[in-house]
Amino acid sequence: MTPPLNRALEWTSPETQPLLLAGLSFLALTLFSVAVWPKLKLLWNARPDERCDRILERIALTLKVAFGQSKLMQEKGAGWMHALIFWGFLILLFRAAEFFFIGFFPTTNFSFPATDTIFMAYAWVKDAAVLMVSLAVSFALYRRLILKPARLTLSAEGLLILLLILAIMVSDAIFDSAFLALHPESHVGPIGMVLAPVLGIAGENILGNLHSTAYWLHISSILIFLVLLPRSKHFHILTSIPNVFFSNLNPGNNLYRIDFEEEESFGVTNGKEFNWKQMLDLHTCTQCGRCDRACPAWATGKPLSPQQLTVDLRDQLNSTQSSDINVIDDEVIWSCTTCGACEAACPVMIDYVDKIIDLRRGLVLTEDRYPKEFATAFKSLETQSNPWGFPKASRSDWAKELGIPIWDKTKPTEYLYFVGCNGSFDTRGKKISTAVVQTLKQAGVEFSILGNDEGCTGDPARRAGNEYLFDMLASANAETFKEQGVRKVVTHCPHCLNSLKNEYPEFGATLEVIHHSELLQKLIQEGKLSPQKKSEEKIVFHDSCYLGRHNNIYEAPREVLNASTKPGTVKEVEQSRETGTCCGAGGARFLLEENTGTRMSHHRLDELMVTEPDTIAVSCPYCVLMLEDAVKAKNLNVQVKDIGEMLAKKID
Repeated sequence: MTPPLNRALEWTSPETQPLLLAGLSFLALTLFSVAVWPKLKLLWNARPDERCDRILERIALTLKVAFGQSKLMQEKGAGWMHALIFWGFLILLFRAAEFFFIGFFPTTNFSFPATDTIFMAYAWVKDAAVLMVSLAVSFALYRRLILKPARLTLSAEGLLILLLILAIMVSDAIFDSAFLALHPESHVGPIGMVLAPVLGIAGENILGNLHSTAYWLHISSILIFLVLLPRSKHFHILTSIPNVFFSNLNPGNNLYRIDFEEEESFGVTNGKEFNWKQMLDLHTCTQCGRCDRACPAWATGKPLSPQQLTVDLRDQLNSTQSSDINVIDDEVIWSCTTCGACEAACPVMIDYVDKIIDLRRGLVLTEDRYPKEFATAFKSLETQSNPWGFPKASRSDWAKELGIPIWDKTKPTEYLYFVGCNGSFDTRGKKISTAVVQTLKQAGVEFSILGNDEGCTGDPARRAGNEYLFDMLASANAETFKEQGVRKVVTHCPHCLNSLKNEYPEFGATLEVIHHSELLQKLIQEGKLSPQKKSEEKIVFHDSCYLGRHNNIYEAPREVLNASTKPGTVKEVEQSRETGTCCGAGGARFLLEENTGTRMSHHRLDELMVTEPDTIAVSCPYCVLMLEDAVKAKNLNVQVKDIGEMLAKKID
């Protein structure tokens, strides 16, 4: 007769065992709850943030990123290691339930014959999970103790967690193997079948003790693991799935508009002023270091480490002491370009940029503390609607000889060309604007400009933390759009695109906003633009952060570029698309000097020059400025051009 699967253990009587297990479980759950309750209380009392929309999209994203481990799987070795541990744990949740059932009901007698398909499938799947988790944990220990990757910090806590996981796997294998050695007529999985003959050389008394030891080691390891979870970075095991589910589904930075009439505080001056999702982010960080590896500020010697910033904010949030936000150095906050590389790299979908902006809002609006360069820029934006102080009345001077009509709401054109501050005032930027005009005219596109009625979108003010100034500028532009009946907008500036498309709807401006690369792509596909000349020069393309990562526009500029070049001439560097490196202009940093470390533009240029290009092609006027300055500083023989300029040259 097949012995019961649910067997009583040798160390305790059937009457004592459930009481002992209940006592240990109660103690562990109490210690777990004591640590978790303050965190839940903070989340419950935090500022609200609507994240329950688009349920089906959220479920699909969770299945892909959280359960499918899609972002981790992009990294060979370590990605697979973490994925195997995660999948193995999901499978072994049923095994953990079985162990507790055995403990609470030691006399329950139910058995499965070897012919039972369901039981044998379970036994094999369970053992497969034990094996793959054991191998993955062993590799993790090898990486931390032998390989020691730079992005990982060796900690006693991390080693303890790995050893506990390994103990759970080893005890599972010994539990089945010892039982099979004691009862050869029983049925277990393949691991037990392999190890049972080895253990069988021991006497029955030793096997019984080994069997009991394995059980209590398994149970105690699970309970210790449970107690440690909320007290360590491994709390992400519980928070990562909900964090992915509630992640930002919208393009852009997910910034919120401040109600200056109703709200009493502006921005974040202490950790408890974050909203509940931002707090959940802080408790979800795995400290894997992927964000640091992607961050251009960190790579160039700036004090900003996205990982350390998150850890410091989390520690401050959980501290019973003062939550003064000044625990974060100002230079850390101002080093960020808001490029979003950290967010693209994060395997658990943490938002970093919105916290940086909230911290900047706190410094600017509440504490009146910000880099001195911003003082002039803020005044210029307020009085002249551009960050450099050029007269507002000269905004359209660049277009006087180009025959561009001024928007007339009685005779609206198909598109409003929103030029932006750079394209209106900067000498280099005007060339890009002129090239865009040439291509649109060549294609027969009906378009006009606002002329001097155009104002800065407010993007530099918002990224610099001056939400009040942004609100003023955005409100004025939105009102202009509504009064003039503007519906379709094209712009060559990704920063303008991001503001107009993603942020202006909150101001009542419902616009169809496209980047000039998208419109040029459409015109080429329709045959309205057909470059007659194909460039043979070597070209490398640089992705704009606000066009790519923040708005997921990658193919359009490449198709425009490929239309005017011969096959094989356009190259890609490793750091492109989602992993592209910022030029250093974003986050209003084009207004600031880089006094710490090396220049981000120089760092990016070095990455691009690996391809030995003749021309660096870009799709953002600020990227043009930053990379051209880097080329001049390094005295290199390479051109930097917007894709619109390159296309215009080929259709003359």
